[in-house]
Amino acid sequence: MPPIRQLLRRHGRWVLALASLLVGLIFCELAVRLLRLAPAVHAIWLDDGNSFYQRSTHAVLNYEIRPAFSRDTRNGRATSNSHGFRDRERELAKPPGVRRVLMLGDSVVEGISYVDDESTLSRRLESLYPDGKTEVLNLGVSGYCTLAEVTLLKERGLAFSPDVVVLIFVANDFNNFNPEHTVGGGVAERPDWSKHLFVSSELFRYSALKFNWFQFAAEANPGKRNSQAIGDNNVVDGLRLLRELANQHGFQVLIVPWPKFTDTQIGYPNPSGPPPLLIERLAGMNGLPIEKIVDAFESVPNPRLEFTANGDEMHPNRLAADAVAKRLKELLDAPPKAPPYRAGVRDSEAIEIARWAASEAPQEEEMESRAYFTLMREARAEEALAHLRKILERDPDNAFANWFLGRDLFDYGRISEARPYLEHTVSNSPKRVEARTRLAYALNAEGKNEEAIKLLADGLNHAEGTLELNLSIGAIGITNGQFELAQRHLDIVRQRQPGNRRLHSLMKQLQAAQ
Repeated sequence: MPPIRQLLRRHGRWVLALASLLVGLIFCELAVRLLRLAPAVHAIWLDDGNSFYQRSTHAVLNYEIRPAFSRDTRNGRATSNSHGFRDRERELAKPPGVRRVLMLGDSVVEGISYVDDESTLSRRLESLYPDGKTEVLNLGVSGYCTLAEVTLLKERGLAFSPDVVVLIFVANDFNNFNPEHTVGGGVAERPDWSKHLFVSSELFRYSALKFNWFQFAAEANPGKRNSQAIGDNNVVDGLRLLRELANQHGFQVLIVPWPKFTDTQIGYPNPSGPPPLLIERLAGMNGLPIEKIVDAFESVPNPRLEFTANGDEMHPNRLAADAVAKRLKELLDAPPKAPPYRAGVRDSEAIEIARWAASEAPQEEEMESRAYFTLMREARAEEALAHLRKILERDPDNAFANWFLGRDLFDYGRISEARPYLEHTVSNSPKRVEARTRLAYALNAEGKNEEAIKLLADGLNHAEGTLELNLSIGAIGITNGQFELAQRHLDIVRQRQPGNRRLHSLMKQLQAAQ
């Protein structure tokens, strides 16, 4: 009897079971592929070599700046030192006779993508001490909340023996998570075969993400891991930790609330209503010194355009950094109150307001969308656009990719490229006003004025009460000499929202054109 027949006779049941299992796995693999149940793969266990950030093993931090990295951005060169800070190179040991100031904060302090190396807050402040007796170290990391900033101080900043720690507090620090800044960079240990199977088998990828095999799900959604580690009141917890560290290590603390720059004023958003600021109440509860800096800025016609990078209302340009540096020097040379810092009366109301002050919640983003947003946060726009195009190669009707590709191309002035994606978005999401207005401007730029006006007018039927459509009709009407049409729609806005800033600008344009 041939060997194969003997084998089947002796072990037929096992062979049949194994064959059935193999066929079943192949069938399931095909089903998952056909139904597109598994997300597109990207190497979540590898570092992204082009990224300014890398995954951190510390759950509260989530990510950190990559050491010894350098890249040109649209606002100048951004480099990091060997310690992984956006700063010049520093020795770990503090030089004799030198005062060290460590500056904590988020993107306002770090400044990657917003200013060049020499225009950061820390570098401008250090330049005011030409004798070299004061060093100002930049420990800012874009996106960090208060607890993450103080955790970074504890884990890595204390090794530099700070004399003073300046915490720049921004309103969005109340958010209890750090938004994603890395495309890849997983930190879980797992067998090599599981990594290759994750790439090659959509069935395995779907199962690994669903049941968190080998920690793949945890790394596919690091935001969840991060928000769980941070908790639900990071500012309260972070300031308490800052007080404890200052008392233990003997450094001075200065908390500086960062203002918002609008077209008309410089002021502080305040979740608790009238003054004092919520952050002032929380700092006072810990006995920590706090100083506001609005008086550092000269009166100008438009603070947003004058003082912020790209006019974004928050990130300081060189002019703002110089103004703040002069004010900080005055405060540091005063100097700030020294430790020990004693906890004051518990402000239960402030603690509860802080708990609910977060303006956002961590997004449960798909792997594909997370990669896009991360690339944009890193100012890697062309890579982000290429990522969206790859999505559309696999799935031409993908709503996410069509909308963001159309939006970004339009905003970068690539109108003709943007149009088909905007058309797809408007066709499938007629109530999306942003897509409709951009498409209308694209049509108008191509000389299709009537189509543009009709598109906006049709939008009023889909999104009644949306004044942005009326404003856009007014703007396009002005550019084409349709003054009566423009006046009619601007009047609608004036009746319903007389304080609208864009309305005032368009009314001036209309008067000048007439």
